[in-house]
Amino acid sequence: MARYEAERALEPSVSPAAFARPQDPPDSREHARWTGSAAALGALGLRPGEPVTPDGVNAAIAGRHVSRRVRVRTDGHAYDLAFRAPDSVSWVWAQGDPVLRADLERIVLASADRCVDYLVRTRPLVDGVEPGRGYAAALALHAVGTPRPWTEAPPPLLHVHAYLIGVLDGAGTLRGPHYGELYEKTLTREGGALGRAALAADLRDLGFTITPGTGPDESGFEVAGVPQALLEKGGSTAVGCAGLGEKTDRDPWD
Repeated sequence: MARYEAERALEPSVSPAAFARPQDPPDSREHARWTGSAAALGALGLRPGEPVTPDGVNAAIAGRHVSRRVRVRTDGHAYDLAFRAPDSVSWVWAQGDPVLRADLERIVLASADRCVDYLVRTRPLVDGVEPGRGYAAALALHAVGTPRPWTEAPPPLLHVHAYLIGVLDGAGTLRGPHYGELYEKTLTREGGALGRAALAADLRDLGFTITPGTGPDESGFEVAGVPQALLEKGGSTAVGCAGLGEKTDRDPWD
């Protein structure tokens, strides 16, 4: 499972670069990077902002130091927190020039980063009792959504997979995040609200006008001016969670 997730995180066919047009310059930007506290990442042999590599994320998801391969996460599993941007943001990104695309990729990644940081600081991810004192996570920006219907080519759909590897407890030990707190229903509401606010503010700074109050519960937003027919019902920034350990094969380093 760890190797599968590592491959999926960096799969070229779902990277923003897969949507490059013939007239665009080569896309040499990093679309996956490590984030979190220096102490938590240091336990894995990583640094904040460092590019993600297949071997590195493979080892980290398994709870291992990325070079020494010794186990450093004492318990639990990693989790995939998926952060999805509103459809209008993806549409604007698909139509934009390389400079605008780079700006939108940056702020979508930043919004996911803020969301993970907020959840770690405010939810009791250490044994379901207290917030983490730091964390290690890999952010991977993807740009391919699900075809609607299945016979169509996949539309651009900017979203971030935040692989939450572990959180630090009060003793500075890297632990697996508490699964119950990550699957709790309010995570989507809290994480989505924080992500929406951060992303909307950054979009306004780029000069876009925001239409608030979209979606079934009127908690979403869209970029003004995008044709309504191109938007899904709801269209709001969403946060979801999937465990990366429940079906893990035998650890290859054991």
